Amino acid sequence: MKYGGFAVASRPQIAHTGGVRVGWARKESPVNPIIGILSALAASTAISAAVIRVPEDYSAIQAGIDAAAPGDTVLVGSGVWAGWLNFRGKDITLESSDGPEVTTIDGGESPSAVAIFSGETTDAVLRGFTIIGQGSGTLHEGVTQGAGIYILNSSPTIEDCIVRDCSAMMGGGISIWHGDPVLRNVIVRNNWASIDGGGMRIHHLSSPVLEECEFLDNGADVYGGALAYGNDSDGIHEECIFDGNTAGIRGGGISKTCDCSDARISNSTLCNNFPDHVLGTWDDLGGNTVCAICSNDVTADGVVDVNDVLAIIAAWGGCVCVEDINGDSAVDVDDLLAVLGSYGPCP
Repeated sequence: MKYGGFAVASRPQIAHTGGVRVGWARKESPVNPIIGILSALAASTAISAAVIRVPEDYSAIQAGIDAAAPGDTVLVGSGVWAGWLNFRGKDITLESSDGPEVTTIDGGESPSAVAIFSGETTDAVLRGFTIIGQGSGTLHEGVTQGAGIYILNSSPTIEDCIVRDCSAMMGGGISIWHGDPVLRNVIVRNNWASIDGGGMRIHHLSSPVLEECEFLDNGADVYGGALAYGNDSDGIHEECIFDGNTAGIRGGGISKTCDCSDARISNSTLCNNFPDHVLGTWDDLGGNTVCAICSNDVTADGVVDVNDVLAIIAAWGGCVCVEDINGDSAVDVDDLLAVLGSYGPCP
């Protein structure tokens, strides 16, 4: 027989004679009803997934999100789009059609440009946007957080994004509070925090995975210019770059002020962070490039000498200050020994 101009082989017919099957035949295996139900559900989900286009179908991104069902994709065209976007607990994909260089979510004066705080899983995907905002972050437990992206009790996937020019009290660019998100190829640049975590704050039982992420030129007034850990949080950093970040006290690159948290770092680069790369212990899993730095130069005059010893003595006691070299909130003999152990010109 022919279909659409192409020859198609006919399926041999099955005949029955006296209860005996003749002709071409295949013994059918019993069908597990549970497998059948699951297959039907999977097929139904695949069929129902939709692509919602902005601005073709909806003029605003949030309207597209509101109309989407789990599994749908909201595909956004190039341009600058208003922020304060809320995923509303939906595991959907919010993606730009043309990439972050030409597609921006601008939070304006809203607290956060993107908010993901309703139990979304890693099947909730944010991909291909530049995210900026002039807001001060979302208020949570008395602190404003995440002016760029605010994550609470959720674990989304964020890919191929740029988060820049945002500020908050903690986690100026991105705040993660009780979540296990995955970030891939995310650039966090020129964000600021008045307390800690200029680029990102990881807090309260969070375990994010960061792959091929870059933290560039972020700053914090206290700890963690690029990134700050807090309250029993663990993170994996694979092939990441921390460069040009600054903290007012310690931890220009990464701050981890207690052993209750853990930063596991591999195949990553830490350079040009001031006054040091990492405050606190961290797990060096290998393949890392850590540029030489003079973290015990308390007076920042290019040499570790008697002036630094005198500065340590003058700040002796409880202190949140640059003289607290080991970050244990006390200036004591351990900090003095650290200075004496690195006596001489800075590299």
